[in-house]
Amino acid sequence: MSVRADAVAAAVNDIAQVLARRGEPLDLAHRLVEHCADLLSASAVGLFVEDADQELQVLACTPTDVRVVELFQVRTLQGPCIEAYRTGQVVSVDTATALAARWPEFAAQAAQVGIVAVHTVPVHSGGRTIGALNLFRDHEGAFSAVESDVAHAMASFGAVGITQLEHVAEGARVQAQLQEALDSRIVLEQAKGALAQRYRVHPDDAFQRLRARARAERRRLRDVAQEVVDELVRTA
Repeated sequence: MSVRADAVAAAVNDIAQVLARRGEPLDLAHRLVEHCADLLSASAVGLFVEDADQELQVLACTPTDVRVVELFQVRTLQGPCIEAYRTGQVVSVDTATALAARWPEFAAQAAQVGIVAVHTVPVHSGGRTIGALNLFRDHEGAFSAVESDVAHAMASFGAVGITQLEHVAEGARVQAQLQEALDSRIVLEQAKGALAQRYRVHPDDAFQRLRARARAERRRLRDVAQEVVDELVRTA
């Protein structure tokens, strides 16, 4: 497929605005995966970053249903994300047969949500790999060179935004900021789950409600999520 230049420009502008105001890494991560899904016709996108123990964790993914596949990689230490993170190289598999030959258990898990092709780009910061960006498709076929370049660019934006650094900093500081982003993700997942259960909506819809409230009130997404969790606990 072709990637529209105006769509790329709009996505870059949106992310650049978050960076310019030094916005919340968690919000940027979710914007990043959503833009990647739209720009690259990916049926699902997941962003992983390492925690303080240098173990990969899922920071953001869309749709929520694909989270089980992402968590499977973390739990079993197999799959395209793990390989891209360990090698620092792009991992691309464009058929279900090739996927099954390379990672049988991962392929079986992915097939349950319709995933048959994957393109994974490592996320670099300060000269080392700190995570990976997974692009999944529900149809076979290779990602084009242009699509791969766009994925690389988005991964680079993600690295800058997640670490919230203008220059390469010491590893300890980067690790602390990565861990803060992951901690925020935990609170967000709790809030999404609580809202989804209370109002009987899909977790993705619950997330949109949280983000809309955060934007309307000009507050951090994590703070709104924490408030929602606290409110629901008090009224349970």
